[in-house]
Amino acid sequence: MARFVLVLDTPGIKQFVFGTDALAEVRGASALLDRLNRNDTPEILGKLLSEQGGRLDKVFANGGAAQFLVEASDRASVLAAADGLAAYYAEQTGGEARLLAAVAAWEPDQPYETAVQMAHLELQLRRHRGLARPSIPILPLVQECESTSHLPARGIVNWGSERLLLSDASRLKREESVAARRGMLWTGWIETLNLPGDAANLARRLRPKDTMAIGAKAARKGYIGLVYADGNAMGRLVQELDSPDVCRAFSELVDGSLRDACYQALSHVLDKYLNTLRCSPSEPEPPDEQEPVADNGGPLPADILLLGGDDLLVVLPADRALEFALKVSDTFTNLTKDRQAKLPAPAREFFARRGLLDRGLTISCGVAIGPARYPFYLLLDLAEELLQSAKAAGSRDDQRTDYWAPSYIDFHQLAGSESPELGVIRSEDYHVGTDQPRTLRPYRNDRLSRLRDAARRLQEASIPGSKLHDLFEAALEPRPVLAELRARELFGRLKQDPNHPEREALWDSLSILDSVSPYPWTTAVQHVDKASVRATALADLIEAYELFSSEEDA
Repeated sequence: MARFVLVLDTPGIKQFVFGTDALAEVRGASALLDRLNRNDTPEILGKLLSEQGGRLDKVFANGGAAQFLVEASDRASVLAAADGLAAYYAEQTGGEARLLAAVAAWEPDQPYETAVQMAHLELQLRRHRGLARPSIPILPLVQECESTSHLPARGIVNWGSERLLLSDASRLKREESVAARRGMLWTGWIETLNLPGDAANLARRLRPKDTMAIGAKAARKGYIGLVYADGNAMGRLVQELDSPDVCRAFSELVDGSLRDACYQALSHVLDKYLNTLRCSPSEPEPPDEQEPVADNGGPLPADILLLGGDDLLVVLPADRALEFALKVSDTFTNLTKDRQAKLPAPAREFFARRGLLDRGLTISCGVAIGPARYPFYLLLDLAEELLQSAKAAGSRDDQRTDYWAPSYIDFHQLAGSESPELGVIRSEDYHVGTDQPRTLRPYRNDRLSRLRDAARRLQEASIPGSKLHDLFEAALEPRPVLAELRARELFGRLKQDPNHPEREALWDSLSILDSVSPYPWTTAVQHVDKASVRATALADLIEAYELFSSEEDA
């Protein structure tokens, strides 16, 4: 029997999960891929290989990817088993999710990481060959699916009080959202809360119906925050994992720590709601329901849309999203740092050689704020752009190493019908790239914590919204001299007496972020060329005033 490394990937996960604005389908697609990846893949592959006399050893299977050690008679038998698994994926997802597989021989005298790299090179080649969307044979005259318009409708589905004309993929997603309640990530979080009542029934009752229900609980009614997180420097580390045991330990560390960090951060930002539930008497368990009404709403204003590997996507009220991003990134770093001490010796040595034992691992976040009615895919695109901006800032940070970068968070709140393209927003509205930018974003975690403290100091003064709006407009005035004059004029018009310390609060808030000289400017470093520039955080501060809950509401 020969040894092989088998690597799997599911390209286009984002398109499959978020190809529709229907929250039931987003939840179902996420649960479906999680089940396929974590549970079905090892089981089916093991069965197919055992029928040929082979053996399977799982290294990891999460986040849409997987890696296995295989003993088989030849390479062809391994690929045949992978083809059988790919056919199962197509059946389970209506042909919308494709599974790619690549195999490399692991010779007795060959380093493990070399075999893995060879397998990933082949996987990359297969990915490039299969970029086009597979064609679906249809009749000349068809009706589009009501959820995913690029697919033909296959039949009518009764969904609650609605009759929907859906594709096979949309139908399967919705069915999964009902059938997989117990294994859903949301239920997993509810189980950690020790609330009175059955966790599965509580999960169904407490999960919000849609993004509108989440936005209704925001301080600015109708606004939600989409938090998109991803690991820093993970690609470099993954390429150097030098044994199956180290790879397995690394995967479990990242996947488990991010899951626990997400659950802890959610509990932190929703503590007010959870305390109310803990004080409420236990409700009787509802009867089993055959029709898909699991998404019938509940008082917890949040939802986990994606969580696996080092990827995370969560939606919350607008004024809870930044606090969640701060908490989840800090908690992930602390958990990975503490849990490294419990890893097997080879894994600890792997981290030690790369200077990570005392630092832990990090993630960065993009936080897109917008109306709950805003097209979800556009808000997601903005969150992804913000995430890439945050990661790029971490890669330029002076403290970075080859295997570690600090956590950064970038955020933006959409206003009206403005362009959702981040580059356009930052250059035209915030004058990034000039010698006097009007934002300090992206923020490293420690600086974002200071921005939160500054916002809360400003909240204590209860400055009228009209004055805050005028200050925001002054900060974004394109002409720097006029922006400075206007900001100073407005500063002078703020009240200053024992009952209305508005001027003092604004000065203190800006000073928390950096020394102010002359108002409203401070010395900052451009991320692009490391040159010192005059910048102001005034616009950031005014936006943060609304995006961070006050300490009483936190």
